[in-house]
Amino acid sequence: MPRTRTPTDPVTLWLDGEAIVAQRGEPAAVALVAAGRLALARSPKFHRPRGPACLAAACDGCLARVDDVPNVMTCRVPASEGMRIETQNVVGSRETDLLRVADWFFPDGMNHHELLAGVPGVRRVVQGIARQVAGVGRLAALEAGAPSGPRPGRRRAVDAVVVGAGGAGMAAALELAKRGRHVEIVDDDLVAGGGAGVLARLGEPGWSALIQAFDTLVATGSAVLRTRTTAAGVYGDDVLVASDAGGEPVEVVTARTLVLAVGSHDGALAFEGNDLPGIMSARAGCRLLVHGVTPGRRVALVGDASPGPFGAAFARLHPEVTRVAGLPLRVMGRTRVRGVIVLTGSREREIACDALLLEAPPSPAYALAIQAGAGVARTRAGFVVTPGPGGRIRDGVFALGEACGTALEPAAMMRAASALADLA
Repeated sequence: MPRTRTPTDPVTLWLDGEAIVAQRGEPAAVALVAAGRLALARSPKFHRPRGPACLAAACDGCLARVDDVPNVMTCRVPASEGMRIETQNVVGSRETDLLRVADWFFPDGMNHHELLAGVPGVRRVVQGIARQVAGVGRLAALEAGAPSGPRPGRRRAVDAVVVGAGGAGMAAALELAKRGRHVEIVDDDLVAGGGAGVLARLGEPGWSALIQAFDTLVATGSAVLRTRTTAAGVYGDDVLVASDAGGEPVEVVTARTLVLAVGSHDGALAFEGNDLPGIMSARAGCRLLVHGVTPGRRVALVGDASPGPFGAAFARLHPEVTRVAGLPLRVMGRTRVRGVIVLTGSREREIACDALLLEAPPSPAYALAIQAGAGVARTRAGFVVTPGPGGRIRDGVFALGEACGTALEPAAMMRAASALADLA
C-alpha cells in the first residue's frame, strides 16, 4: 500500500526471505501492509487468506512466526533490523496454500468433529489430521529438541493499577495521581494512547491536553507506564500480568485500587466475504495513517449515516475516499477486496475499491470486568459493563470508559475519571 512519507530510520525485515523496508519501531504488520503484503495469515480450517482487520491484537489476520516464535501478533511487534517473519499454517507458500482446496471440497462448510465419526478406528485418525491441518507450528525450543524452561514469577502489592492506557486510562491515572496515589498503568500496545492517541496524532481536537498531561506524569516519575504488558485475568483481588519484554517475570499483582479502562473492540458487520484481506475497521485505517501508510489506492468507507470519530478523521484527511452510509451486502475478490455491494436505503450500489473500511458501533471489552464481578447489559453493539456510581464494581475495583459505554470524548472521560478517583 502507498506510504505517504519515506521512513526516516529505515530497517530491513525479511518476510519469507523477501526484504521489506520498514520504519524502525513501527508495528511490523504496518510495514508489511505498506509493502503490499496484505494477506499475512490463513484461517485454520479452510485456509482462506487473512489480512489485518483491527491492528489492535483482536483478530487473527496478522499472525505469523517472528524470529522462530510462532503465533505472534505482528501488529504488537516493533520493527527492528533483521527481523525474520515467516508465514505459518500453509502447505506451499503464502500466496498459494495447497490446503485452500478444503474450501472448495466443502462449499457448505465442514464440521471435522463429525467427519467419518461413525467409522470404527477412523475418527481418531481424522481428528489427528484435522489438528495438523489447523496447526500453526511448533515452538522453537521443541523443534530444537529441548523444552523451554518456565518463566520466573513474583507477587507484588501495589497502590493503584490502571489496566489500559487509552483515553479513559490516562484520565484515571491523572486523577488518581492528583490525589496522591502511586499509579501503575499497563497496556498491551507498543505506545500509550489507544484510540485517543490515534485521533490526537491525526490532529483531531480535544485530546492533546490530556495526552500531554499524561506524558508529563510518566516522564516525571509520578506514575509508571508499562507497555507491551497484558493483564491476562482477574482472580479475586489478584491480577495476572505478563510482559512481552524478554526476561520479565510473570506477576500476580494485588492492588489497593484496580481500574479497568480496557476500551472496546472494533464493531463487526455480517456480510458475504467479510473476512477478505483489505477489509478493516475505520480505526485500523486511522492507525495506518498515523504511520504514514494508506490502506489502499481506492478506499471505500461504509457504515452509519453519522460516522464515528475514526471514520470522520479518515475522511477529513483523505477527502477522495468513497464514503457511503449503508450496509455492506457482499464483497468481490478472491484473495483481497476488489469491490463491495452496499445497500443504501432500498437500492444496491456497487463500489470498486481495493480497501474497505467499516464504521460500526464499537463493542465494549467486558471480559476482565466480568471476572472482577461486574454486571453487564446487552446493547446493539454488545455487552456493556454496568458498574455503580463512580464506576465502582466492588470495594477497590472500578471500570470506566468505552467498556462502560462512555463515548470516546475527552470531557466525558475526564468527568468519569474524577468521579472514580473521589471514591477510590
